[in-house]
Amino acid sequence: MSNQSKITLQVPDSLGDITLGQYQKYLKIIEANQGDDNAAEFINLKTIEIFCDIEFKDVLSIPIGEAEKVLGIISKAFEEKPDLIRHFKLLSVDMGFIPNLETISLGEYIDVENSISDWQTIHKAMAVLFRPVNFRSGERYTIAPYEPSDEVSELMKEMPLSVAMGSMVFFYDLGTELLRAIPTYIQQNLTEEQTYLLKQTLAQSGDGINQFMDLLRGTSLDSMKSQAFHYSNASPI
Repeated sequence: MSNQSKITLQVPDSLGDITLGQYQKYLKIIEANQGDDNAAEFINLKTIEIFCDIEFKDVLSIPIGEAEKVLGIISKAFEEKPDLIRHFKLLSVDMGFIPNLETISLGEYIDVENSISDWQTIHKAMAVLFRPVNFRSGERYTIAPYEPSDEVSELMKEMPLSVAMGSMVFFYDLGTELLRAIPTYIQQNLTEEQTYLLKQTLAQSGDGINQFMDLLRGTSLDSMKSQAFHYSNASPI
């Protein structure tokens, strides 16, 4: 093809090479084409466009054999089972996971729980769980206070997908324990008015942790390749 030499592909071969924002875009494509048996080819095209960060017209110029190799590499990346990653760089800023989740405030916990059960809002939860490191000595570190900000939440879309997924599992494990502890905490620490407000807030969040569990079951953690990455190498490009 005439312009083949002009196309440079950066193919992600791990979840660390994929951003949360890219995965959110990908899931929108999947959702928009659910139930369409003829959408496989289009999804493959959009997969390369999104994860390789190139223009759609350039995807159309890639030879079929090369496109299948690219899709295979991306598919392999989604077989990873990410662990908690406590530090990553975001625009050269050292971001750190909350050092001790057991000390998370109820306000922070509610903000996380309200947004972590939906992939399209999960970047807001990440802005609570990860914040700029303001002191670090060996394994010990502290992070900046939590200040809700739409701008910061949007920036979190640039974080590695591996970091986001690892923190989701870790937060769910602790979140289950926190939910069990909330009744005791209410009895010991909250006034009647505060108890009412907390219950109202948790009720407004929907099914809360149950929604989050469904989210995990429906994504990569046990079946990412088959459910969250729709690649058919029989679909020509």
